[in-house]
Amino acid sequence: MTPMKNKMRLAVLLGGRSAEHEVSLQSARNIVRTLDPDRYETLLIGIDKQGVWRLAEAGRLLDNPENPARIRLRLDGPQVALTPWPDPHPLRELDGAGRWAVDAVFPVLHGPFGEDGTIQGLLEMADVPFVGSGVLGSALCMDKIKAKEVAQTHGLPQARWVGVASDRIDAALPARLGAELGRPLFVKPANLGSSVGVSKAGS
Repeated sequence: MTPMKNKMRLAVLLGGRSAEHEVSLQSARNIVRTLDPDRYETLLIGIDKQGVWRLAEAGRLLDNPENPARIRLRLDGPQVALTPWPDPHPLRELDGAGRWAVDAVFPVLHGPFGEDGTIQGLLEMADVPFVGSGVLGSALCMDKIKAKEVAQTHGLPQARWVGVASDRIDAALPARLGAELGRPLFVKPANLGSSVGVSKAGS
């Protein structure tokens, strides 16, 4: 199957294996709603929490789409995979004859296996254009401590920060950080996005 004439076939990846799975569903829903149907033919590929890829129909993609607390992927579509080598039809149905050419992939995946260079590496191996940063930029920026170290090395201004490994946390740590950085403090996981696990610590 080839893309419709004069339209770009865009494969949108959503869901994924990270703790930000539900956030990805909401992001992808908003993006898909704004895509111009006169310009794009959209393939929706939901990735469940175990990493299985399934092709979905636009109207049958999500359960509870209006409720962020209950939004869920529907898992009744055919299972698909991307060939890890250049192929005119890189998206394939695993248990059927479906094959799809893809002009570009839009990975709307948050956190590990989405923003960390892994999916970007697979897409580069398959020689499929995609939206967003490449492998190095994605991997570097996913690790907030490494990203800040690079920014610091190049003299880029940034808020004061301290990287803390989990095995270095003790009862005296809050007082030390408060003295060094001031209060309130904002705590963020080094390898997640900005949606899960961020907190304000005032004491």
